[in-house]
Amino acid sequence: MRTAAASRTLLFEPIEIGGVQFRNRLMMAPMGSAQSDRDGYVTDQTVAYYRRRAAGGIGAITVEAALVDPTTCGHEPRLHGPEFVPGMRRVVDAIALEGAVPGLQLMHPGRQVTSGPAKGPSPVPLNSMAPIPIELSEAEIETIIGQYAQASRYAQQAGFRYVEVHGAHGYLPSDFLSPVVNQRQDRYGGDAAGRRRFVLELAAAIVDAVDIPLFWRLSGEELRPGGFSIEDQVEVAQMLEAAGVDCISVSTGTWHTLEVTVAPMYVPRGHVIATAARIKEGVGIPVIAVGRLDDPGLAARTLAEGAADVILLGRGLLADPDWPRKVRSEELDRLRPCIACNACVDLVATGKDLRCAVNPETGREGTWKLEPAAIPRRVMVVGGGPAGLEAARLARSRGHDVSLWERDAKLGGKLDVASRAPSKREVLRFREYEERELERLGVEIHAGVEVDGELIDREDPDVVVLAIGADPSRPPIQGLERDQVLDAQEILLERVGVDTGTAVIIGGSATGCETAELLLERGVEVTIIEMLGSIGQGIEQITRRRLIRGLREAGARILTKHRVVRIEPGKVVCLDLEADTEVELEAATVALAAGWTPRGPAFEASLGDRDLIVIGDAEEAADFVAATGAAARFALNI
Repeated sequence: MRTAAASRTLLFEPIEIGGVQFRNRLMMAPMGSAQSDRDGYVTDQTVAYYRRRAAGGIGAITVEAALVDPTTCGHEPRLHGPEFVPGMRRVVDAIALEGAVPGLQLMHPGRQVTSGPAKGPSPVPLNSMAPIPIELSEAEIETIIGQYAQASRYAQQAGFRYVEVHGAHGYLPSDFLSPVVNQRQDRYGGDAAGRRRFVLELAAAIVDAVDIPLFWRLSGEELRPGGFSIEDQVEVAQMLEAAGVDCISVSTGTWHTLEVTVAPMYVPRGHVIATAARIKEGVGIPVIAVGRLDDPGLAARTLAEGAADVILLGRGLLADPDWPRKVRSEELDRLRPCIACNACVDLVATGKDLRCAVNPETGREGTWKLEPAAIPRRVMVVGGGPAGLEAARLARSRGHDVSLWERDAKLGGKLDVASRAPSKREVLRFREYEERELERLGVEIHAGVEVDGELIDREDPDVVVLAIGADPSRPPIQGLERDQVLDAQEILLERVGVDTGTAVIIGGSATGCETAELLLERGVEVTIIEMLGSIGQGIEQITRRRLIRGLREAGARILTKHRVVRIEPGKVVCLDLEADTEVELEAATVALAAGWTPRGPAFEASLGDRDLIVIGDAEEAADFVAATGAAARFALNI
């Protein structure tokens, strides 16, 4: 029987695909990064981003989807003309310089566009809010196939060693396969053979156009009533193999099932392994598995059990580009964990700068310089939440003498609060990583200590960093001082018990929704009061949809566009802002989750005339990404 360490060596065995040699069986997934300029050209940051991942020891990088049709709009890079080749060549050279194999994914979004014309096999809109797609004529289909073939030629000219068609997730090839979306009655529809014609002709055209291997990303299941099944997709994979495809990368689902396609932390790791294994049983070419496989043991078992030949790492490489190197050298305790918070997904989906909550270097590789400090200084970091932890780690990594002070008995701050929600328990893995790194680096940690001016005078640091977070806001509501009113954080932290009866939660923020989730799990009747038109603002969108659906299914009453005006014994009175009428609600407990007030200004005032640096929520209540980003800005410049 193999030991765990011996099993992990499977990850680093070389493999040949389509005549191309790969140094190991780890590949970087083609994730959108929104780093191209607005015209779709590669930028310096794009090059630096990919080179950083290649330097971490990955075997291959499939560069994010490039648009093949000049009429489509998106945040993706483009490769529908020769003018884009030089930029792509820069990416190829940067990846190859670090020893990884560069590949490129090609994509036509079809009907999944945020602007510009939506196109598809049939005029079936993505949802009730989306535009009705233009039904492609046979001539237009032939044009698009030609665009894919030409983009493949450009990719080969740029030096990419393989190309991959994004044939999954509801993009154009996937929609042609879908019985739900493809309602044509010509030769590109009507039955399974007709629906498969587009992908098979597309594969054949690319095979004829280039001399490099062709990969195909395939959704193993559509996961919609009436959609294609795994049995259907096994047949499609077999046909693609016969058409000359060299490798199948297996994902699952579409835009309608993003909770499995881009799984948040509440989805178990390895949820697509069985789907990959079914495809592998049916074909003779290599198969790639994906699905939160950044656990080294799980990744190794996936190969050892024959479920796949290659492991695709996505968000795990945003969190830690050195994942392959660390696993190979058995530095498992130094892996920076991806907690699948999907902050990266939310940002890129709206065209904002790519960022990672646990790794502030991500998206800043072109300017990131973690260099030894010219003059080491004594740094006192006050506050052990995300901002304080990361500030201490980075400052110490640069050679500063760092101490970290936290008033609670343990580190974590809002990480501890967030982890109490049933859907977010994995966030504590980031705290555990930071604690290990701070111990390894020799940061002096003082937990359970309230810092004041006298203590700062005794310590006499060169720099004081305030990362003390924010306190719950207390809006001017009559009766807010009553005993039935509790801080939602205290409920989540189980410092107060609420196990029965009725509860009204003031505020439908992340904290309010997560408190509701916890109380409903305990059998409490819950009503959420929110002044805005919807709840869950600020929550990652995939998790938000699932959370709101789950709250409703569990019986939560959600009153939006309502404002609490007073709290009376056993009840809450709120104003319906649209009807301008008062509503009375039974409330044995009232949980306050009405936002945050930064603690920095008041703390600064209490300390008198001292030089302080305020970061994170202590300066301005924001999110996890903003907190670690602020920590990096401080630590890299001190």
